[in-house]
Amino acid sequence: MWVLRLLDMAVEELRIDGRLNQPVQAAFGQEAVAIGTAAALRPGDLMTTGIIHLQHAQQIACALPLGPAIAALIEPEFGPDGEAEAPFVASVRGLSAFSSALQQSPLLAVGHAYGKQLVDDGRVTVCAMETRDVKSADFAEAAHIAVSWQLPVVFVVENASQDAYAAECHGIPVLSVDGNDVEAVRDSVAEAVRRAGAGEGPVLVQARTQRSNGVASMDPLVIERQRLIGAGINAGHLYELERRARHLVAEAEAQAKAMLAEEQPEPIREPEVWPAAS
Repeated sequence: MWVLRLLDMAVEELRIDGRLNQPVQAAFGQEAVAIGTAAALRPGDLMTTGIIHLQHAQQIACALPLGPAIAALIEPEFGPDGEAEAPFVASVRGLSAFSSALQQSPLLAVGHAYGKQLVDDGRVTVCAMETRDVKSADFAEAAHIAVSWQLPVVFVVENASQDAYAAECHGIPVLSVDGNDVEAVRDSVAEAVRRAGAGEGPVLVQARTQRSNGVASMDPLVIERQRLIGAGINAGHLYELERRARHLVAEAEAQAKAMLAEEQPEPIREPEVWPAAS
Protein backbone atom coordinates (compact mmCIF):
# COMPACT_ATOMS: atom_id res chain seq x y z
CA MET A 1 0.00 0.00 0.00
CA TRP A 2 2.89 2.36 0.66
CA VAL A 3 4.30 1.76 -2.83
CA LEU A 4 0.89 2.43 -4.37
CA ARG A 5 0.41 5.61 -2.31
CA LEU A 6 3.84 6.95 -3.30
CA LEU A 7 3.30 5.96 -6.92
CA ASP A 8 0.03 7.89 -6.91
CA MET A 9 1.86 10.90 -5.48
CA ALA A 10 4.37 10.71 -8.34
CA VAL A 11 1.57 10.47 -10.90
CA GLU A 12 -0.24 13.41 -9.30
CA GLU A 13 2.89 15.55 -9.71
CA LEU A 14 3.00 14.60 -13.38
CA ARG A 15 -0.67 15.59 -13.71
CA ILE A 16 -0.03 18.98 -12.11
CA ASP A 17 2.88 19.52 -14.50
CA GLY A 18 0.60 18.70 -17.43
CA ARG A 19 2.72 15.76 -18.56
CA LEU A 20 0.11 12.96 -18.54
CA ASN A 21 -1.29 11.73 -21.85
CA GLN A 22 -4.59 10.63 -20.30
CA PRO A 23 -6.84 11.70 -17.41
CA VAL A 24 -5.75 9.95 -14.23
CA GLN A 25 -7.34 10.52 -10.83
CA ALA A 26 -5.21 9.90 -7.78
CA ALA A 27 -6.63 7.18 -5.53
CA PHE A 28 -5.42 8.42 -2.17
CA GLY A 29 -7.33 6.50 0.50
CA GLN A 30 -8.31 3.61 -1.79
CA GLU A 31 -5.11 1.58 -1.66
CA ALA A 32 -6.70 -1.18 0.42
CA VAL A 33 -9.17 -2.08 -2.36
CA ALA A 34 -6.46 -2.34 -5.01
CA ILE A 35 -3.86 -4.19 -2.93
CA GLY A 36 -6.41 -6.42 -1.20
CA THR A 37 -7.90 -7.46 -4.55
CA ALA A 38 -4.49 -8.16 -6.10
CA ALA A 39 -3.46 -10.17 -3.02
CA ALA A 40 -6.52 -12.43 -3.40
CA LEU A 41 -5.53 -13.55 -6.91
CA ARG A 42 -4.21 -17.08 -7.26
CA PRO A 43 -1.73 -18.20 -9.94
CA GLY A 44 -3.74 -18.56 -13.14
CA ASP A 45 -6.49 -16.13 -12.14
CA LEU A 46 -6.88 -13.04 -14.32
CA MET A 47 -7.83 -9.51 -13.36
CA THR A 48 -9.02 -7.00 -15.92
CA THR A 49 -9.59 -3.34 -15.07
CA GLY A 50 -9.42 0.08 -16.65
CA ILE A 51 -8.62 1.72 -13.29
CA ILE A 52 -5.01 2.90 -13.36
CA HIS A 53 -4.15 2.36 -9.68
CA LEU A 54 -5.58 -1.18 -9.82
CA GLN A 55 -3.35 -1.87 -12.82
CA HIS A 56 -0.43 -0.55 -10.78
CA ALA A 57 -1.45 -2.78 -7.85
CA GLN A 58 -1.23 -5.80 -10.15
CA GLN A 59 2.26 -4.79 -11.22
CA ILE A 60 3.29 -4.31 -7.57
CA ALA A 61 1.85 -7.73 -6.65
CA CYS A 62 3.84 -9.34 -9.48
CA ALA A 63 7.03 -7.47 -8.48
CA LEU A 64 7.27 -6.07 -12.01
CA PRO A 65 9.24 -2.88 -12.83
CA LEU A 66 7.17 0.25 -12.23
CA GLY A 67 9.24 2.58 -14.39
CA PRO A 68 7.53 1.49 -17.65
CA ALA A 69 4.13 2.01 -15.98
CA ILE A 70 5.01 5.65 -15.24
CA ALA A 71 6.49 6.15 -18.70
CA ALA A 72 3.29 4.83 -20.32
CA LEU A 73 1.29 7.60 -18.65
CA ILE A 74 3.53 10.20 -20.31
CA GLU A 75 4.22 8.69 -23.75
CA PRO A 76 1.56 6.45 -25.34
CA GLU A 77 4.11 4.29 -27.20
CA PHE A 78 5.17 2.75 -23.90
CA GLY A 79 1.63 1.56 -23.13
CA PRO A 80 -0.66 -1.17 -24.50
CA ASP A 81 -2.26 1.29 -26.93
CA GLY A 82 1.06 2.09 -28.57
CA GLU A 83 3.08 0.26 -31.19
CA ALA A 84 5.94 -0.77 -28.91
CA GLU A 85 5.60 -3.89 -26.79
CA ALA A 86 5.03 -3.06 -23.13
CA PRO A 87 6.77 -5.66 -20.96
CA PHE A 88 5.00 -4.55 -17.78
CA VAL A 89 1.62 -5.70 -19.12
CA ALA A 90 2.84 -9.15 -20.06
CA SER A 91 0.48 -11.96 -19.18
CA VAL A 92 2.05 -12.88 -15.85
CA ARG A 93 -0.13 -13.93 -12.92
CA GLY A 94 -3.25 -12.23 -14.12
CA LEU A 95 -1.90 -9.25 -16.05
CA SER A 96 -3.54 -8.62 -19.40
CA ALA A 97 -2.09 -6.68 -22.34
CA PHE A 98 -5.35 -5.23 -23.65
CA SER A 99 -5.87 -1.52 -24.15
CA SER A 100 -7.31 0.51 -21.28
CA ALA A 101 -10.51 1.17 -23.21
CA LEU A 102 -11.16 -2.54 -23.65
CA GLN A 103 -10.23 -3.40 -20.07
CA GLN A 104 -12.95 -1.04 -18.85
CA SER A 105 -15.63 -3.28 -20.34
CA PRO A 106 -17.02 -6.04 -18.08
CA LEU A 107 -17.84 -7.91 -21.29
CA LEU A 108 -14.11 -8.60 -21.67
CA ALA A 109 -14.11 -10.26 -18.23
CA VAL A 110 -17.14 -12.35 -19.19
CA GLY A 111 -15.34 -13.49 -22.35
CA HIS A 112 -12.29 -14.51 -20.33
CA ALA A 113 -14.47 -16.29 -17.78
CA TYR A 114 -16.23 -18.24 -20.54
CA GLY A 115 -12.84 -19.40 -21.82
CA LYS A 116 -11.86 -20.52 -18.32
CA GLN A 117 -15.16 -22.36 -17.96
CA LEU A 118 -14.44 -24.29 -21.15
CA VAL A 119 -10.97 -25.21 -19.92
CA ASP A 120 -12.49 -26.13 -16.52
CA ASP A 121 -9.27 -25.48 -14.57
CA GLY A 122 -10.94 -23.82 -11.58
CA ARG A 123 -9.44 -20.43 -12.40
CA VAL A 124 -11.40 -17.21 -12.15
CA THR A 125 -11.57 -13.84 -13.91
CA VAL A 126 -11.77 -10.79 -11.63
CA CYS A 127 -13.16 -7.56 -13.08
CA ALA A 128 -12.47 -4.43 -10.99
CA MET A 129 -14.81 -1.51 -11.65
CA GLU A 130 -15.97 1.81 -10.27
CA THR A 131 -19.52 2.43 -9.03
CA ARG A 132 -20.56 4.22 -12.23
CA ASP A 133 -19.61 1.14 -14.28
CA VAL A 134 -22.22 -0.96 -12.46
CA LYS A 135 -24.93 1.35 -13.85
CA SER A 136 -23.80 0.86 -17.46
CA ALA A 137 -25.55 -1.15 -20.15
CA ASP A 138 -22.33 -3.14 -20.64
CA PHE A 139 -22.45 -4.37 -17.06
CA ALA A 140 -26.16 -5.23 -17.23
CA GLU A 141 -25.49 -7.37 -20.30
CA ALA A 142 -22.34 -8.91 -18.79
CA ALA A 143 -24.21 -9.75 -15.57
CA HIS A 144 -27.03 -11.38 -17.55
CA ILE A 145 -24.56 -13.58 -19.44
CA ALA A 146 -22.55 -14.43 -16.31
CA VAL A 147 -25.65 -15.46 -14.36
CA SER A 148 -27.20 -17.39 -17.24
CA TRP A 149 -24.04 -19.42 -17.85
CA GLN A 150 -22.86 -19.46 -14.21
CA LEU A 151 -19.46 -18.17 -15.28
CA PRO A 152 -16.40 -18.12 -12.96
CA VAL A 153 -16.20 -14.32 -12.76
CA VAL A 154 -15.91 -11.94 -9.79
CA PHE A 155 -16.83 -8.27 -10.09
CA VAL A 156 -15.07 -6.03 -7.54
CA VAL A 157 -16.68 -2.59 -7.24
CA GLU A 158 -14.56 0.20 -5.79
CA ASN A 159 -17.54 1.97 -4.25
CA ALA A 160 -16.45 5.52 -3.43
CA SER A 161 -19.95 6.98 -3.79
CA GLN A 162 -21.34 4.87 -0.94
CA ASP A 163 -24.20 3.56 -3.10
CA ALA A 164 -25.83 0.66 -1.31
CA TYR A 165 -26.55 -2.61 -3.07
CA ALA A 166 -29.07 -5.19 -1.97
CA ALA A 167 -28.21 -8.85 -1.44
CA GLU A 168 -28.14 -9.18 -5.24
CA CYS A 169 -27.21 -6.95 -8.18
CA HIS A 170 -28.61 -8.02 -11.56
CA GLY A 171 -29.04 -11.47 -10.07
CA ILE A 172 -25.44 -11.67 -8.81
CA PRO A 173 -24.97 -12.25 -5.05
CA VAL A 174 -23.23 -9.33 -3.32
CA LEU A 175 -20.55 -9.41 -0.62
CA SER A 176 -20.07 -6.04 1.11
CA VAL A 177 -16.76 -5.19 2.77
CA ASP A 178 -15.01 -2.21 4.36
CA GLY A 179 -12.82 -0.94 1.54
CA ASN A 180 -10.46 0.76 4.00
CA ASP A 181 -9.45 -2.60 5.54
CA VAL A 182 -6.93 -4.34 3.27
CA GLU A 183 -7.21 -7.69 5.06
CA ALA A 184 -11.01 -7.64 4.89
CA VAL A 185 -10.88 -6.83 1.16
CA ARG A 186 -8.41 -9.64 0.53
CA ASP A 187 -10.52 -12.15 2.47
CA SER A 188 -13.80 -11.11 0.79
CA VAL A 189 -12.35 -11.23 -2.72
CA ALA A 190 -10.67 -14.56 -1.92
CA GLU A 191 -14.04 -15.95 -0.77
CA ALA A 192 -15.71 -14.70 -3.95
CA VAL A 193 -12.92 -16.25 -6.05
CA ARG A 194 -13.34 -19.55 -4.17
CA ARG A 195 -17.09 -19.58 -4.85
CA ALA A 196 -16.74 -18.71 -8.52
CA GLY A 197 -13.94 -21.23 -9.00
CA ALA A 198 -16.03 -23.95 -7.37
CA GLY A 199 -18.78 -23.55 -9.96
CA GLU A 200 -21.14 -21.42 -7.88
CA GLY A 201 -21.32 -18.70 -10.51
CA PRO A 202 -20.51 -14.98 -10.48
CA VAL A 203 -20.08 -12.93 -7.29
CA LEU A 204 -19.95 -9.16 -6.80
CA VAL A 205 -17.77 -7.68 -4.04
CA GLN A 206 -18.76 -4.18 -2.97
CA ALA A 207 -15.76 -2.48 -1.31
CA ARG A 208 -17.04 0.68 0.39
CA THR A 209 -14.35 3.33 0.46
CA GLN A 210 -13.71 7.00 -0.25
CA ARG A 211 -10.95 9.14 -1.63
CA SER A 212 -9.10 11.34 0.85
CA ASN A 213 -6.80 14.33 0.44
CA GLY A 214 -4.84 13.74 3.59
CA VAL A 215 -4.18 11.40 6.48
CA ALA A 216 -7.40 10.75 8.37
CA SER A 217 -8.84 8.15 10.70
CA MET A 218 -10.22 6.14 7.76
CA ASP A 219 -6.92 6.15 5.85
CA PRO A 220 -6.12 2.47 5.08
CA LEU A 221 -2.41 2.99 5.72
CA VAL A 222 -3.15 4.42 9.17
CA ILE A 223 -5.59 1.60 9.94
CA GLU A 224 -3.11 -1.10 8.93
CA ARG A 225 -0.22 0.57 10.75
CA GLN A 226 -2.25 0.68 13.97
CA ARG A 227 -3.24 -2.95 13.53
CA LEU A 228 0.33 -4.09 12.98
CA ILE A 229 1.66 -2.14 15.95
CA GLY A 230 -1.15 -3.57 18.05
CA ALA A 231 -0.06 -7.03 16.91
CA GLY A 232 3.45 -6.37 18.21
CA ILE A 233 5.21 -5.25 15.02
CA ASN A 234 8.05 -2.86 15.81
CA ALA A 235 7.57 0.71 14.58
CA GLY A 236 11.14 0.69 13.31
CA HIS A 237 10.33 -2.25 11.07
CA LEU A 238 7.37 -0.36 9.60
CA TYR A 239 9.60 2.65 9.03
CA GLU A 240 12.03 0.39 7.13
CA LEU A 241 9.16 -0.85 4.93
CA GLU A 242 8.25 2.75 4.16
CA ARG A 243 11.88 3.57 3.37
CA ARG A 244 12.05 0.66 0.91
CA ALA A 245 8.81 1.79 -0.72
CA ARG A 246 10.21 5.30 -1.18
CA HIS A 247 13.39 3.90 -2.72
CA LEU A 248 11.43 1.64 -5.08
CA VAL A 249 9.24 4.47 -6.38
CA ALA A 250 12.20 6.84 -6.68
CA GLU A 251 13.96 4.19 -8.81
CA ALA A 252 10.81 3.82 -10.93
CA GLU A 253 10.65 7.57 -11.55
CA ALA A 254 14.32 7.63 -12.55
CA GLN A 255 13.82 4.68 -14.89
CA ALA A 256 10.76 6.32 -16.49
CA LYS A 257 12.68 9.54 -17.14
CA ALA A 258 15.59 7.57 -18.61
CA MET A 259 13.26 5.57 -20.87
CA LEU A 260 11.66 8.74 -22.19
CA ALA A 261 15.06 10.32 -22.80
CA GLU A 262 16.53 7.03 -24.10
CA GLU A 263 19.29 7.24 -21.52
CA GLN A 264 20.57 5.11 -18.69
CA PRO A 265 18.88 5.87 -15.34
CA GLU A 266 20.98 7.67 -12.77
CA PRO A 267 21.61 5.89 -9.45
CA ILE A 268 19.29 6.87 -6.61
CA ARG A 269 20.99 8.68 -3.77
CA GLU A 270 19.08 8.23 -0.55
CA PRO A 271 19.29 10.70 2.33
CA GLU A 272 20.63 9.23 5.55
CA VAL A 273 17.17 9.57 7.07
CA TRP A 274 13.85 9.57 5.24
CA PRO A 275 11.30 11.82 6.95
CA ALA A 276 8.57 9.48 8.15
CA ALA A 277 5.30 10.23 6.35
CA SER A 278 3.33 8.05 8.75
